[in-house]
Amino acid sequence: MDKRIEKHEAEFGAASRSRGQAEGVIAFLKSLTLARLPIFGCAGFIAFLFLANLWNFAVERDWPKLRIRSASPLAGVAKPKPAPWTLDAFLSGETQKTVSINLGRMSPVFPISVRAKNQLVFSLFGGSAAPGVAIGRDGQLFEQLYIDKFCARDGGFDPSRLSAWSSTLRDIQEMAQARGKSFVFLISPSKAARYPEDLPKSAPCAARATIMPEKLAPYRAALDESHVRYVDGAALVATEKSRQPIALFPRGGSHWNSVGGALAMRDVTRAPPTSTIGVLDFTSAPAPEAVGTDRDLLDLLNLLWPDSHYPTATIGRAGEKGDCARSPRLLALGGSFLHQVLAAATLAPCPPQIDYWFYMRTEDNMIELGHYRRAPGDASNGERLTATSEDLDENLAGADFVLLEENEAGIATTKQIGHLAEALRRLP
Repeated sequence: MDKRIEKHEAEFGAASRSRGQAEGVIAFLKSLTLARLPIFGCAGFIAFLFLANLWNFAVERDWPKLRIRSASPLAGVAKPKPAPWTLDAFLSGETQKTVSINLGRMSPVFPISVRAKNQLVFSLFGGSAAPGVAIGRDGQLFEQLYIDKFCARDGGFDPSRLSAWSSTLRDIQEMAQARGKSFVFLISPSKAARYPEDLPKSAPCAARATIMPEKLAPYRAALDESHVRYVDGAALVATEKSRQPIALFPRGGSHWNSVGGALAMRDVTRAPPTSTIGVLDFTSAPAPEAVGTDRDLLDLLNLLWPDSHYPTATIGRAGEKGDCARSPRLLALGGSFLHQVLAAATLAPCPPQIDYWFYMRTEDNMIELGHYRRAPGDASNGERLTATSEDLDENLAGADFVLLEENEAGIATTKQIGHLAEALRRLP
């Protein structure tokens, strides 16, 4: 009996030791696994990024909608350029460089990484990590291009260029009127020139910003001498800035706000003897938050936590719509400042169909021409259409009202004046 008990005790002790050893091994493996979890997590994350980049690279050309994307894509980042697959490009390293850049930009974590870095620079140092965007007084954002243009003013001008410019505008007006079309030329304002007191301290002309020479005086004189019908948006802003309760250029925007655009459109509708779209009148009210072009530079900063709650405005129609036999057709040629002007045109008594020929500067400093059509009353960008000379001729032939715009920063140097003159000459 005792021997059997001793045998059972021995077997129980052995089993207990085995269980203890097994539990020890399991505990050791668990602790080892927990200790290496960060390593496994990092390895898994790197593997995910690698596979995600391969996937994005594979579907980018033929099925771009299948890409794995960030919930908040970066603003102002140019579309990746195709890699050059030639021997010379490979030997020079251009192929490898382009592929590396494209793969990096296609990564799902690229946007949040850029935003985190930009937020750090903005929050800690009050600086801008976005190329071409400068931060002025009280957080006012400026496009560096307009600062450079403003600071380069010296009061001089080229008389021969000025004469050719005003003569071409007079010819455009006469050709348009001969074909039964109203014509108005619009000078849009530059934020740097109209709010120089807010320029950043780093601006080359910051110390003398408020006493810089007025550039537009000879251009106004030339237009008056040539009897060109025009609206001076720059002078309009200079006059209205002290009257308006909200600044006509929003803190986070490069362009005038909806009130500035509406003031200009109101004067445009008053300029011709008769206006097919009627004379604009509008109401305005504070906006709860900046949207659209009122925050275009803020968006380009690409911050994690952008503050878009600063003063800006919305506009509305004053009075009833007109009794219009048909929707008039407005042809507008110019740059990005026309967006708010054309949005205001939708509130006119007879809202027009708008063909907007948009001259935009690209990343490589070239000019890209786009063509957008807005249905009567549509204040959005509208539908993008082809932008051929045949399309322009067709738009021009059917237009009742022609609006041509240049910004004061590049006045007499843009392409739209020549394009419009050539198109008018092609009309029968």
